[in-house]
Amino acid sequence: MLTYSSGIPNCEHNKGLEVYQKAISADDFIGLYCSDSLAFAPGSRFNYDNGAYIILGKIIEQITGKSSAANLYDKILLPLSMTNTGIITGRKIVKGLVPSYTFDEGLKIFNNDPPYFIENYFSSAAMFSTVEDLLKFDTGIFSDKLIKQETKNKIIISYSELYGVAYGFWVTDVTFGNTKTKAADRQGAIMGSNATWLHLIPENKSVLILSNTNATNINELRTQFVTEMLSK
Repeated sequence: MLTYSSGIPNCEHNKGLEVYQKAISADDFIGLYCSDSLAFAPGSRFNYDNGAYIILGKIIEQITGKSSAANLYDKILLPLSMTNTGIITGRKIVKGLVPSYTFDEGLKIFNNDPPYFIENYFSSAAMFSTVEDLLKFDTGIFSDKLIKQETKNKIIISYSELYGVAYGFWVTDVTFGNTKTKAADRQGAIMGSNATWLHLIPENKSVLILSNTNATNINELRTQFVTEMLSK
């Protein structure tokens, strides 16, 4: 499940946002959208899907007897002093949280993102944060503050037969300008909410960008930042 190769059918079933526009519990979401017959043999191919990470969140709850939010706080946010990060719900007011907008290329205007229930994303994406806090998370992982070095080494093992995916990251050999290196890459987007995180493993340097619109290609911006950083 961590490498998106479980064989569990895609929870969106080609419906996209529709499965997030009716508020339901994580248990009901799994029952409705993640419980059909396997789409392929586990481990045989890559298929990106939020459902596997929603199921993983429920597994953690079953094992620990605590909510996914409580585990997140106790195991990650509190130890790393990530005070501006947390689980988000449609009813929760978060000071400083900006709304997200989708850019209409044809009309050249910004629109509010269509309404949806962020809770339905559960342990796959229902969170808010800042670049400062995400840097703390990055440091926690890659400087062995949050997990053991042995565990870190396992989560950055890349599976070439699965498009270079590792445990939550994509880890590949990359080139920026004249510099060849290895990077752990993680990107995400829900309409106007966009994020990109790149960690250069040999250099132990990171670039993190958050955006509340899809109007800018933040991966191109990231490439510019990294190329300039490595040229110095």
